[in-house]
Amino acid sequence: MDNHAMITARIEDYLEELFLLESTGCSVTVTDLAERLKITKGTVTATVQKLVELGLVNHERYGALHLTPEGRRKGMGVFRRHEGFRAFFHEMLGLDREHSSEMACSMEHYVDSVTEERLYALLEYFRRARADHEPWVDEAFLAIEKPVKLIPLPLTLCREGDRGTLLRLTAGEPLRKDLLDRGFSTGAGIVLRKVDGPAYTVQLGQKTLELPLNEAATIWIQPKL
Repeated sequence: MDNHAMITARIEDYLEELFLLESTGCSVTVTDLAERLKITKGTVTATVQKLVELGLVNHERYGALHLTPEGRRKGMGVFRRHEGFRAFFHEMLGLDREHSSEMACSMEHYVDSVTEERLYALLEYFRRARADHEPWVDEAFLAIEKPVKLIPLPLTLCREGDRGTLLRLTAGEPLRKDLLDRGFSTGAGIVLRKVDGPAYTVQLGQKTLELPLNEAATIWIQPKL
């Protein structure tokens, strides 16, 4: 049996919670775990049995739960990822602690080891720079607090009056060739003048053209901020 493939996000939540409870020095029961996870004892009992079968938990009959060395290692791994993401969102993106923890919970199960290690390396680099009072740290915080438009955008997600530079065409042939022949080439300036149902009126240089939705959706621009 491939135990790694059997470890779901929910099981990782159990391992992390057991690891945290164990680190307090307290004896952990099914009731304790149910209260911490805010689920029924019956659900916890069924999952604990699964953890026992996977060799991640030892369960004394009607008694305490204990992580096995493998379960403890995996629980520590989930906790470490959670703390890494929480610190990233709080320290580097300036989110409050509660929101940072919520974001960490939603992402901690879906990160591979390479991404995890690079996240820690980036966080450590940032912490050293802040400790050394590097001026770019304050500049970075000012930059990330400024609203930025999603770029690039297809014309179908632009608003009337938006203007920008044509970045790419995603149309297949022969539509792509037709658009190029009409002047929709990379670097061209475009203004979205009007949206009327499925019709998009654009200004392309000195020309005003009307495009159906299927054509407008293939024209991606970099909006001017």
